[in-house]
Amino acid sequence: MTPLLNQTQVRHVLVSGGTHGNEYTGAFLVRHWLSDQGGLERSNFSTHVLLSNPEAFKICCRYVERDLNRSFNPSGVLANPEALELSRATQIQRELLSKCGGQMPDAIFDLHSTTANMGLSLVFTNREPFNLLLLGYLRERFENVNAYLWEEPESKPGFLNSLSTKGFAIEVGPVANGVLNADLVLKTAQLVFGCLDFIETWNRGEPQALPEAVPLYKFVRHIDYPRTVDGLPAAMIHPQLQNRDFQELKKGDPIFLGFDGTTTHWQGENLWPVFINEAAYYEKGIAFTVTQRLEIELKNLI
Repeated sequence: MTPLLNQTQVRHVLVSGGTHGNEYTGAFLVRHWLSDQGGLERSNFSTHVLLSNPEAFKICCRYVERDLNRSFNPSGVLANPEALELSRATQIQRELLSKCGGQMPDAIFDLHSTTANMGLSLVFTNREPFNLLLLGYLRERFENVNAYLWEEPESKPGFLNSLSTKGFAIEVGPVANGVLNADLVLKTAQLVFGCLDFIETWNRGEPQALPEAVPLYKFVRHIDYPRTVDGLPAAMIHPQLQNRDFQELKKGDPIFLGFDGTTTHWQGENLWPVFINEAAYYEKGIAFTVTQRLEIELKNLI
């Protein structure tokens, strides 16, 4: 049993969903919690609930004009937002400042779903010790929880959860867009409750059983499909790669299958792919993302 760091108390937590309007898991959970927040209440902090993009949710689309989860500005609100989602991001930031005493929430958990076989996964944007210890806490209590570290120094993607250094996106899948999968909805809710339980113990400084180390899958680069001259994919994810998220990809392994039956093989170093064949990433030029698997010792963070 290891005592947790409690140098900074967490007073305000945001649980958001529907940042992408066709990802029903988080959207329907936060709709429920907006009317019945009992399961989110804890003794030593306040939990706020947000349906992030209600206009996109109404029409079951990822977004109306632009990706809301690429529209936030941690350095401050935009003075003259043009697109609907930029305006919504500005509105959200102002509302959060009002609710949280003039500051952003201490921790944010933004709920997403994916068509990729990501299982129960967390998407980090930093190596904040709080987040790594929380990962260890969750891995002791839930099966097959993985964490992907999207750490791009040159990129400022504007994620909602990037408004706080504590917290992360929760990605569950595979599930089709605009569909509720009861098993994944229940597991997502349990993960959220686990995060809130951790924060309660964090604030109290209570000892917790944690693993010695946790795996962390660090961003290396995105891989696009082969493309035809008109910009459309010239090949598909190979059946032997499909659904192998967080599994090692070795040199010579098949990655793409052309419509003529031609196979493209991986020629790089051994890496671990994530978000394989994510539907929303076709427009972003991403067939899958390759990561490096790291082992992070938790004892150094206590």
